[in-house]
Amino acid sequence: MSETKSVILPVPGFFLARPHFPEDFGHRSKAFKTSFSEVMPLIVPEEPKNEGRPLGRPRSRSNCRFQEKTMRVFVRPWLWLAAAMFLFASGDMLDAADPQPPEGFRALFNGRDLSGWYGLNPHPAASLDEAKRAENLAGQRAEFSEYWRIEDGELVNDGRGPYATTEQEFGDIELLVDYKTVPGADSGIYLRGAPQVQIWDSHQKFDPERPTRRPHLGSGGLFNNSPGAQGRDPLVLADHPLGQWNHCRIRQIGNRTWVWLNDELVVDDAVMENYWDRRQPLAERGPIMLQTHGGEIRWRNLFVREIPDDEASKVLQEADAATRQTLARALTLHAPFDSQFDADTARGDQACYVTLGGQTVQAEPGDGVVIEPEAGRFGGALSFTRKSTLRPFFRDAGTLGYNDQSWTTSVSAWLRLDPDRDLEPGYCDPIQIVGDDTGKGFIFLEWSKDHTPRHFRYAIRPLIQIWDPNNLGWEGIPDDQRPMVKVERAPFSRDQWTHAVFTLENINSDAQPPVGKLYLNGQLQGTIENWNLRLGWDPQQVRLVLGAAYVGYLDDLAVFNTALTDREVRYLYGLSGGVAELR
Repeated sequence: MSETKSVILPVPGFFLARPHFPEDFGHRSKAFKTSFSEVMPLIVPEEPKNEGRPLGRPRSRSNCRFQEKTMRVFVRPWLWLAAAMFLFASGDMLDAADPQPPEGFRALFNGRDLSGWYGLNPHPAASLDEAKRAENLAGQRAEFSEYWRIEDGELVNDGRGPYATTEQEFGDIELLVDYKTVPGADSGIYLRGAPQVQIWDSHQKFDPERPTRRPHLGSGGLFNNSPGAQGRDPLVLADHPLGQWNHCRIRQIGNRTWVWLNDELVVDDAVMENYWDRRQPLAERGPIMLQTHGGEIRWRNLFVREIPDDEASKVLQEADAATRQTLARALTLHAPFDSQFDADTARGDQACYVTLGGQTVQAEPGDGVVIEPEAGRFGGALSFTRKSTLRPFFRDAGTLGYNDQSWTTSVSAWLRLDPDRDLEPGYCDPIQIVGDDTGKGFIFLEWSKDHTPRHFRYAIRPLIQIWDPNNLGWEGIPDDQRPMVKVERAPFSRDQWTHAVFTLENINSDAQPPVGKLYLNGQLQGTIENWNLRLGWDPQQVRLVLGAAYVGYLDDLAVFNTALTDREVRYLYGLSGGVAELR
């Protein structure tokens, strides 16, 4: 039989009895659901005192009639007041036990017990064989209620045990979640069974020994995306102080994800990578999971809305239209090479040049570089038929926008070749950005000269004293100590075009960290960061050079005055008509 405790209210002649639930009641639930009709039977009269009469002596009949009248006049109003006071005091419990989702949403957590949830940490089970995995999963389900409890309508975990996992699986959703955590905590929200929208204590200091872990930037990012990928770090720091509730809103359509934290947009249309197999897209459906990863975390108001197909299509169309407009505004040069070397459009000089006999002249076909009208990804293409000293280039003059304060740009092109069969010995750079002296800076895409298969690399070499203080030379420095991204097996072939984009952001800036990124076929390959990327070029001598010792095809060259985001690169890659669709 349950132990009974009393809640005392200052009501003359009465007390309010309320059952105290044992710890194991309703999956360790301490929530108390009640209604006015349930409160009324709990209000019972207190045994009257003897007031000095001998024990067992009855009251007089007249005294009893007076007491009865007094009870009717004075006590009954107190009874109603006591009931009202109890309901008022229990308001939090009423709210907690009966979550009120916004219109169109439904509650994932009922505030009373663990119905609809089970325990699952997918990480230890992932590497087990079938028999051991089944045993592990059964054990996690069994121990779920040992680590998760309900307190005052809140779902609480102390940082240990299996993750709280929804029995139901979801696809396109809008999810609302409130959470509160403690110093040093680390948690997250898994979507479709994959990690995660990150939650942690933003007061933690940045550790340079772990440069890709950045809790000081705040919660809400897609932490398990590749380092440098869009969405991995939140756009702004939006966390409330520790001890206060945070409100998180997540919208996911396919693998495209938006996150708002405390009404601030922290992830804007970023692809959530499939942590379990990054070569594959995110699963179409999967459970929502609340991670346990050290430190208490409390959850409440977990509401979900499944997004119908027509709404999902509209959201994506509107997002793509906004991306298209952003790219169109940022475009500074487009050279489709359908019938000429010159660019079709440019904010500066449209002409393409070469150097002949020490003189700069406008480029014309010849000496191993020609236009092939039908050979391109979208029409014609530049064809470099052999290793040549003829290197077409575009002057900066408003195209690249180089400056010595804070320089940002992006370059996009399509390439087609088999590097191991088509390239001649030595370095090969399909695209370079150079100034008046390579010792003052040198930016390039290249294939290495001494590897089989040949590595594809993107490098930002700043002032030579920065990257080579010991005069070791480029190949004399270990790969991981060079300012470059290396792809050992890049997806190039004679039969298919490969889209390459490289970005430069905050170069020469003293206020913001400089960053460079390489993308192939819409996918981030790596990031150059945590380097001093100061250049010393004369702005009047900066140029974009094509085909240095390159043999193969190059098409649809474009330059932008921003550092393209993952989303924008994906959009470019998906354009069926190329960059011309932006004009």
